[in-house]
Amino acid sequence: MAGRPEIVAPAGTPEKLKTAFHFGADAAYLGLKNWSLRKFAGNFDWDELEWALALARDLGRRIYVTVNVLAFEEDLDGIAVALRRLEDLGPDGVIVGDPGILALGRREAPGLRYHLSTQTSVTNSEAANFWFDQGISRIVVARELSLTQLSGVVAGARGQIEVFCHGAVCVAWSGRCFLSLYWAGRDPRVGACAQGCRWPYKELEDRRRPGEANRIEEDDRGTYFFDAKDLCTIPVLPELLATGIRALKIEGRTRSALYTGVVVDVYRDAVHRLASGDRADFEARKASYLDELARPTNRGFSTHFLGGEAQDLKAYNPAGSYGGVQRNEFLGRVTAQRPDGLVVRLKNVLRPGARVEVRDAGLVCEAAEVPRIIRADGSTDDLGRAGEDVFLPGTFKAGIGALVRRS
Repeated sequence: MAGRPEIVAPAGTPEKLKTAFHFGADAAYLGLKNWSLRKFAGNFDWDELEWALALARDLGRRIYVTVNVLAFEEDLDGIAVALRRLEDLGPDGVIVGDPGILALGRREAPGLRYHLSTQTSVTNSEAANFWFDQGISRIVVARELSLTQLSGVVAGARGQIEVFCHGAVCVAWSGRCFLSLYWAGRDPRVGACAQGCRWPYKELEDRRRPGEANRIEEDDRGTYFFDAKDLCTIPVLPELLATGIRALKIEGRTRSALYTGVVVDVYRDAVHRLASGDRADFEARKASYLDELARPTNRGFSTHFLGGEAQDLKAYNPAGSYGGVQRNEFLGRVTAQRPDGLVVRLKNVLRPGARVEVRDAGLVCEAAEVPRIIRADGSTDDLGRAGEDVFLPGTFKAGIGALVRRS
């Protein structure tokens, strides 16, 4: 197998960026407060971006900044200012999807490296080479490609190809959907999708046949007509790497730090084993990989187009999975390590009697019980609250940066 592909992690906030790098991501993609297709991810202001770039350089990692909105005329002046400032800061790449933004960037900020967003729906090598000729250095191809089609694109392309390997997918063609704008007044073209495809519905009437409802199956929460399962490529990862792709991209800038850490850690381990030629070891671990990936919130898994499941009902959730399935609640992050235990900064409430797991890089997972709430200063309480530091006694391999989840 050719060299190991880069693992590109989502970073919706500075905390999630630290988590992504701690668990082994080679690179992270993040958005500014404007011009990003994840409006509600938290995102980064300019000071935070400077901090992120310094952190990445210290660790030998890379940062890609999203400027991937479809721009309107009134956006162009602000985007030009942002691109010039990005050129001064020097991220490792800027992800764009609008040809106008690319043209503006090549004129106003020619020193930047430009990556092409999956929103542009590149599905063949001729389209890829067209964009490479326009100055693009890497293309995140459309999510509607089979493994065979992807192999053809990589073989014929004159530049780097990146592909999504895990996370949520859109039921429309690479996000080209207006349900959110029509139903909720939130425009997906600027990263404000309300995910109307995942809302529960009680009935569906065809406007051409007033009074005649379509027959549907419902549970007590409603019916979910379009709800797609999350993409998970572990079942086809050897074949995916064999296509020669340059980078694997994980979706999820709006998801928790626990999701970020777990998914990065699993794919880092799996890719390392396959790139080292240890296919048998990967196969032996596949079930445990899938089990671990299922612990953060997810909507079930499918390989979708890559595995040929997109036309199969098992790739969707008509019975309903609104909000996703969560097996483990994110409780907090380890901020200090002592000989007799760990200090944990809580993100959610912790009560006495809880059973927890400490999850660190390298697939480290250590179980512990919390018979009482101990403050970092040694005092006790009947409740640990979000934002507080608590002490978790015991001997752990895990250290600073590890995540704690409810078992």
